[in-house]
Amino acid sequence: MKKLLALLLTMMLVLSVFTSCFIVDPPISGERTKIRIGYMAGPTGMGMAKLIHDNGGVDGNENYVFTKYADTAAAKNDLASGKIDIICLPTNEAALYSSKVDTTAQVLAINCLNSLYFITDANSDVDELKDLEGQTVYTCKNGTPRTILEHIIKELELNITVSYEIDGKEILTPADLSAQVIAGNLPNAVMPEPLVTSSLLKINSTFAQTGIKWAVKADLADSWNSIYSTPITMGCVLASGDFASKNQYSINLFLDEYKASVEFISNPDNIASAADYVVETGIMAAAGPAKTALANLGKAIAYIDGSNMKTTLVAFYQAIGIALPSDSFYYE
Repeated sequence: MKKLLALLLTMMLVLSVFTSCFIVDPPISGERTKIRIGYMAGPTGMGMAKLIHDNGGVDGNENYVFTKYADTAAAKNDLASGKIDIICLPTNEAALYSSKVDTTAQVLAINCLNSLYFITDANSDVDELKDLEGQTVYTCKNGTPRTILEHIIKELELNITVSYEIDGKEILTPADLSAQVIAGNLPNAVMPEPLVTSSLLKINSTFAQTGIKWAVKADLADSWNSIYSTPITMGCVLASGDFASKNQYSINLFLDEYKASVEFISNPDNIASAADYVVETGIMAAAGPAKTALANLGKAIAYIDGSNMKTTLVAFYQAIGIALPSDSFYYE
């Protein structure tokens, strides 16, 4: 009898362990909270254009309210003060924010891969970065472009000087860089879309009678991919720690809708509508240039979350020498 009882108990234990492997946690539920989202007037904000369009435009609705920022400093200040809950931000700035401002902040998804391009006179014999051996390439002092450009030059052992100064004046932001290009003050530049498209249109219009015509000569992803197996990872979506800890249900709904928006915007079959939505958000001024910028970016407007997001970001941070955030930085 004792042997039979022991056998039955053993079978029950085995069955319990076996069935537990197939138990799925119930879906997270709760009350939906309005999310205040900040987005930048650049490629990190472009994937959100359809989400904004579908939810009442920039004024939002009962689920979202949107704020466009011209610079990341103002956006990060508003996130820290609680004026917004989520921002689209360069990945290097997200890591620094989590280490210096809010150690509980969480990155929700990668939203932009490479958006950097080398541009110069279309008629020059300079076709890629290595053709500038012994010369100078120009970019802006602040932000991701300089970090990535300097890293590529170092890893490829190129004898190229990176400058963010002209006539004794520092070129601080991508917008400052664009202004110098349009004015005809620089021989070349590395800058992100959509500023590449708008800058080329203006400089080519301004100097049309002189025969000068600028063009995209190289995609920095090509140089990066010759060094690393993981992509340049330029943009992400970051949530304040307090909001992320209390509103997982709303965040999950947002991520589902945001992923659908990114997939729509990055699909070349939707480029006409996508361009219109990008104009609606105020990221670009006209649909024609928006189409060009979207075509150049292609699949750089991306959505990567979960374990793939963590693996990709860790590799990128290690490559450019940024201290790795803790595991809690990556939203699951």
